[in-house]
Parts: sequence; C-alpha cells; structure tokens
Amino acid sequence: MHPFRLARRGALACSLLLGLGGVAVSGQPAAAAEQTVCHDASLSHQRTEVDTDVTLPRFDPGLGTLLAVSVPTQTVHLDTDARFQNTAQSSVLFSEDMHYTFALTSPGGLASPPALTGTIPRIPPTTLAPFSGTLDYQGPSSVTEPPTARDAAAAPVTSSDPGVLAAFTGSGTVPFHVKSTISELFNGGGGNIVFQIHTVVAGAVQVCYRYATVEVSGTPPALAPSPPAAVGPSPVVAVPVLTG
Repeated sequence: MHPFRLARRGALACSLLLGLGGVAVSGQPAAAAEQTVCHDASLSHQRTEVDTDVTLPRFDPGLGTLLAVSVPTQTVHLDTDARFQNTAQSSVLFSEDMHYTFALTSPGGLASPPALTGTIPRIPPTTLAPFSGTLDYQGPSSVTEPPTARDAAAAPVTSSDPGVLAAFTGSGTVPFHVKSTISELFNGGGGNIVFQIHTVVAGAVQVCYRYATVEVSGTPPALAPSPPAAVGPSPVVAVPVLTG
C-alpha cells in the first residue's frame, strides 16, 4: 500500500472583530440666566381733570419665569396758564394759587407710590385797577400768568410677591390709573374778578420684568468614530500525515 499524504492548507476559520464605540454627550450643567424686559406707555397731552388708565403689556411666560415686577418710572408733566381781570368799580388787591394732586394707582396688588402734590403760585399779591369797561384782559385792571410747567416723578416700586407676579403674567395688558385733582385758591379781589385758566397734563409709565431662563453653557465635544479592530492572518492548521 503506497503511502499517501493528505495536506489541506488554507483557512479553516475566519473571524471578524467589530469594535463599536459608545456615544456619550458631555454637556455643561444647565444654568439659570436672568434677563430684564421693559415696556413704556404714555398719557397724551390732555386737559384736566384726568381720570384714566395707562395700559402696559403683561409678561410673556414664553420668555421664562417671572422673578420680579418693577415700575422705575411714573412721571407727570403739567402745563398751565391763566389771566385775570378786575371788573369792579374800584381797585382790588388780588392773588391766586393753584394746588394739584396726581394719584397714581398700580394694578395687580403692586404697591402704589405716594400721590404727587404741589402748588403753583399763579399771581403774587397784585393791585388791579378799576374795570376799564372792556373785557380784554389788557391794561392795569388785568394780570396774566405766563405759561408755567411742572414735572413730578413718583418713587420706584418693585415686588416679587407671588400674587403680583401672577397678576402681571399672561396675555393682555395691565392698567395703571392716573387721576388729577386741581384746586384754585383766590385771595382778595372782591367779588368781580373774571378769569381764564387752562391746564393740561401728560404722563409716562415704565414697567420692567426681571425673569429667569434656562441655558446650557458650553458646547458638547465632537464625537470621533472608533477605529476598527485589527484583523490578523487566518490561522494555518497542520494536518497529520498518514503513512501505510
């Protein structure tokens, strides 16, 4: 029996190692950032007496969480002038003062500032001559107050009370109320003084909302793909030689 050799070469097995890198996002911690948004509204120039609202928008909750409501500005501007004429048959000693009060009422439970008050001495003590016979506010029987202006500002108001924050949050507007009271004080003059008085007022209100937003600071690192695992040569298996 002739010997024969059985040889088998080549790869008997092949294995593939696949390395899969894990994905990890490493961002920075979330941090709350505070911001402030302000709105302005005005009261147009108009005659007194004034009893009206100045409206401003509520805080938009889409911006974040409202932390505080403040009214840093509430101002009033006053313009006035007057003229007087004695229509009596004799001269008179005359003076006149104007007293004003502006009540500013805040909405939504926010504290209101003290009322703005003041005095304008229109005419100092002045002797007016007897009536001239013509009502024209001219001559020694008359006296004129030149245009007079006054500006007044209320103290700032701030609140973080939950009830106030709720009242100022949402859609629509909130009304700030302005009411004026004007009084005229005549001194002397007898009973025959004719006069013309003009008084107009304007105003402005600003409301500011301090709120918090959530931001993620920093940028997540870029992800690099994992390199494939090295694959070695196929193993060679030795086959025994059979002899006979």
